[in-house]
Amino acid sequence: MKLSDFHSEENSCFKLFDDGATYTKIRCLKEEDLRSVWLIDIPGRGLTTLKRWPITWKLRWKSFFKQSQPQRQISGAWKLLAVGVNTPQPVTPVYRSNHYFQLEMPFIEGSTAFELLKSISDYSNTELYLIARELGSIVRRLAISHLRHRDFKLENVVVKPANESQTQPTLWLIDPVGIRFSVSPLNAIVCMLDRLAIQPINEGIPLPLSLQIICIRAAAKSYSGKQRRRFFQMLRKQLKRSINQSSKND
Repeated sequence: MKLSDFHSEENSCFKLFDDGATYTKIRCLKEEDLRSVWLIDIPGRGLTTLKRWPITWKLRWKSFFKQSQPQRQISGAWKLLAVGVNTPQPVTPVYRSNHYFQLEMPFIEGSTAFELLKSISDYSNTELYLIARELGSIVRRLAISHLRHRDFKLENVVVKPANESQTQPTLWLIDPVGIRFSVSPLNAIVCMLDRLAIQPINEGIPLPLSLQIICIRAAAKSYSGKQRRRFFQMLRKQLKRSINQSSKND
């Protein structure tokens, strides 16, 4: 059951980390099983993302082992920032507000890579190639740092458009909960490329071959010869497995 089944959006009020802070509620960005993400505007800080998790016995139990979603949100963000991957930096610790744990972080304005893919005709080839190359570079950067993002989906990547201070669009990972240690960089690359590819396949959205090639080349840049052949064998096998699994679930 979702949050909206219990509360109307208009009646949702929040107690923030700073008791004296005022805010303007913009809208609910996402909700699932009482978990929700809200966009609010805080004077002096600007647009802010407020994440909320209902406090349950399961959440308390995972918190004891530092494996709860709120804790993994923060630890994942710091891991990404440590290896030079853009992600919103938490501006508060996880704190309790009535029956919820909350976390505040900056809101990154832009479209998700998934939204961009659905409206691909609105973008120039130069922008699309840059985004595909950067996606592959992020995959490689994480993998060589022995990290793997288990939920590296296009809808979790925000493309922040170019502006006066930056001449090119930049990519931001907005949900670092799934960051895990990976012994094998090769396995990590295959896993993350599979996650990037499977969502458009499941949604029936064409994924231009040129963009696939650019992304894969950037991700596998350090491989050559026998290693490169092994990489492509593993990637084809993983994609086939994921597609077959999706077909069974439909």
